[in-house]
Amino acid sequence: MFLRVKKWTFPACYSFSMFFVAVLLMGAASLFGLAADAITHKENKIVQEIKFHPVYCFNKPTEKLIIRPDFIGCVIGEDEPLGESEIVEGTERPTDINPQVLARFHSAQAAAKEIGIEMSIDSGFRTTETQNYLYQRAIKEHKTAEEAKKWVLPSDLSRHPWGLALDVNLHHEKSGASWLEANGATFGLCRVYENEWWHFEPLTAPGGICPPLEPDASQVK
Repeated sequence: MFLRVKKWTFPACYSFSMFFVAVLLMGAASLFGLAADAITHKENKIVQEIKFHPVYCFNKPTEKLIIRPDFIGCVIGEDEPLGESEIVEGTERPTDINPQVLARFHSAQAAAKEIGIEMSIDSGFRTTETQNYLYQRAIKEHKTAEEAKKWVLPSDLSRHPWGLALDVNLHHEKSGASWLEANGATFGLCRVYENEWWHFEPLTAPGGICPPLEPDASQVK
């Protein structure tokens, strides 16, 4: 015995409409899922990749080098910033040692003092007149300009008139300059010449790496 089952049919337009709606819903769900995945991935990536850049500061109240995150930075009135890179000449001649160079030296000086080592700046900023006088005197002493430049540069080549060169412990115990040579990169100060153990410049960022020594100052062009 067979039962006749009535076959339900839908109008063609109705079937197509429902199919179209279903496709739209599935498409919307799919798009929403991709967007949510993309946002989640992006947020996770940001969280994983956040790295705070260190900012080096000389804290005057404690007389110590302090490393702060860049979103705080050095505190105005309390810290002296050491700068974030090699320090180069500006556009105008200064009248004193570059403030960031001085902050680097103060930080190194305080660290050395904690272990009983004294450091001092025996010669820092020089006027162009003073630098040229020293250069002419060196020519008389060493007989030729080329030989003199191994020890003293004219004002257009020297970094002393830019406030970017320090002669450390030249007239004091050499141990201070030796300590600075070994540890100066932490503070962004580097010995420059093989024949001048006392001469330092800000040739790297604090915490960076100092370049190899030059034989003497005559290499500067």
